[in-house]
Amino acid sequence: MSKQLINTAKVNFQTDGSPVSSEFDDIYFDASSTCSQSEQVFINANNIDKRWQQLSKQSHTADSEPNEFVIAETGFGTGLNFLLTVEKFIAFKQQSQSNLLLKFISCEKYPLSKADLQRALALWPHLASLSKQLLSQYDYQDNCCQMTFADGDVTLLIYFSDATQAYSAINCSDEGLVDAWYLDGFAPQKNPSMWTSELFVQVARLAKKRSTLATFTVAKLVRQGLENVGFKIQKQKNKANLNVNVSAGDAASAGAGVNEESEESEESEESVKNETLSAVYLGLRQGKQLNGFKRRNADKTERPRHVSIIGGGLASACSALALAKKGIQVNLYCKDETLAEGASSNAVGAIFPLIHQQQDTISLFYQQGFEHAINLYKQLLEDGYEFSHGFDGLIEVAYKQALAKRVEHFNQHSPWPKSLIHGVSANEVDSIANISVGHPGLFMPNAGWVCPPELVKAVMQAAIDTGFCKVKTNRHISSIKQLDNGHWLLNTNKGQKTAKHVVVCAGADSLNIEVLNDLPLTQVRGQVSQMQTNDKVQGLKAVLCHKGYLTPQSNGIHCIGATFDKDDNDTASRSVDDEYNLTMLERCLGDIASWTNEDVKGSKARLRCCTPDHMPIVGQLPNVALHKEYYQHLSKDKNWHFEQPAPIYSGLFVLTGLGARGLCTAPLLAEILVSELCDEVYPVDDEMLFNLAPNRFVIRDLIKRK
Repeated sequence: MSKQLINTAKVNFQTDGSPVSSEFDDIYFDASSTCSQSEQVFINANNIDKRWQQLSKQSHTADSEPNEFVIAETGFGTGLNFLLTVEKFIAFKQQSQSNLLLKFISCEKYPLSKADLQRALALWPHLASLSKQLLSQYDYQDNCCQMTFADGDVTLLIYFSDATQAYSAINCSDEGLVDAWYLDGFAPQKNPSMWTSELFVQVARLAKKRSTLATFTVAKLVRQGLENVGFKIQKQKNKANLNVNVSAGDAASAGAGVNEESEESEESEESVKNETLSAVYLGLRQGKQLNGFKRRNADKTERPRHVSIIGGGLASACSALALAKKGIQVNLYCKDETLAEGASSNAVGAIFPLIHQQQDTISLFYQQGFEHAINLYKQLLEDGYEFSHGFDGLIEVAYKQALAKRVEHFNQHSPWPKSLIHGVSANEVDSIANISVGHPGLFMPNAGWVCPPELVKAVMQAAIDTGFCKVKTNRHISSIKQLDNGHWLLNTNKGQKTAKHVVVCAGADSLNIEVLNDLPLTQVRGQVSQMQTNDKVQGLKAVLCHKGYLTPQSNGIHCIGATFDKDDNDTASRSVDDEYNLTMLERCLGDIASWTNEDVKGSKARLRCCTPDHMPIVGQLPNVALHKEYYQHLSKDKNWHFEQPAPIYSGLFVLTGLGARGLCTAPLLAEILVSELCDEVYPVDDEMLFNLAPNRFVIRDLIKRK
């Protein structure tokens, strides 16, 4: 970038000490908001704190290669957004001991003089130390000024030029550079030369996939400009001051939707910057559009006000909580007297992802599901909800030579972060488990166990406490039928109910609902044995997996298992299955517990709901007959592109097929479900969505000419 003449800003100061631009007749910030507006608009809307925590987990050890989080801004102004971000970053580093680095890139065509900058920042005495560091390094004599803060952990780069010009000069790889955008600056009607399509192109070019963006303006030209380059936006209420927000991306932080204001209203209020917009970058597709049968919510269904959920297990509870957090009224129908009487009823359940040696589709899904699950469960505990648990890790024990070689492979060639899984020696296994195991293994440090019935009730109580969820027990749904008006009729043992939006989370009972018969679901019986603890295993801290599993004790009871009985729907416990579980434990781990049949204090057989490809199902129920009609050409050409979106039964959603890993996947699946119901950004990409889609089976059958 060639050197150019820098013109400083012409500034007047109001009686409250806040600066106003003479050129643009607009304020730099609202002094009456005491910094909260900047925090809400830029830091909170980009979900910065949570994302720092997630990145920190990926490089949590001191010798790990540090990750760098990049924020880019248009309009440095007084530097308030930067200083507030650095203040939070320093606090985060002190609390987390993370080695994360922060890079902050900004630009300013009309920089404040040092005297004006000092006067403006004097309004924020709690930022005095950082302001002093900024002022000591602030120099606009050259086109670019680089500064460091926090002992070098924070780098600030300011380009003193037009935003489009500055960002056009930055090179980056195809993967992008920027994690979060702060689109600040004077309002579009005050400074239209900045808010151009050329700027939005550069913002998208530099954005990483799923990069977030936040700005104070909801002007139509900004919304459309961002959408045109691949950003997804939506509106929400600002919880801080009840003004209107537009947001997309993080489903957990999105609030209830509101109607768009008129363009006149947007423009008239922009001078006080009391409306905000945030977005997530999904990118523009190259070449052909997504194939029709992979498109979800093609009709852009309106955000529901009420949703009926069928089921009483963890999938139902997570779905209810995710919906209730959106302010959507939920009625949950459970066929039993209490919640968690089905597959979620075991005394102890392990939480861990299915991880293969390579980063294949299944492993990537379970990795993401696991992270969502652990975050939700720990947040519930922080919020005061109680359930028995232990997050001391899980060990896949290498009890035979082939598994020991797998451990060696992970140590030498693993594509996974050590914070997810890594190999450990036999001595390390004994130390982690706190009992003698005698084998090496693969250690998942963030995995663990919970009491599923207690967890389900905690999740459901959190949903109820929002004021948007009601639970109705002893409600058996015998059939679901669509009415002429498109709504759904639920026939129950206590009368008929109608609903516009229905979610079936019925687990193995899904097979008994006729409208779901086209889904290739199967029931697989599994029996878990409950064992009395003893001196040999009462100190066990980590879950041990072999061909089965052994959990730490909860209330004096360990769980071992489980059987895997196809085409068997008998839920009565069998002593022969307890013997099988004991035998399997002894064959794999030897006399680790010295248990006999007399130590069996109980057992429970339940039915898992499984799919042919071992992946769960989430989304709107497909009309299989119309799929066969619309997409029959797939039998001749599997790569044929269709414009016709997937035909579905509008308003009827299904979340099922979780198999034996519902503890790991239910929270993420619930977020996908809610994203579809509310037309929000999905937490997974298009490929993953199709791998979870209810219509994937009929599409595959057509390709295979079945």
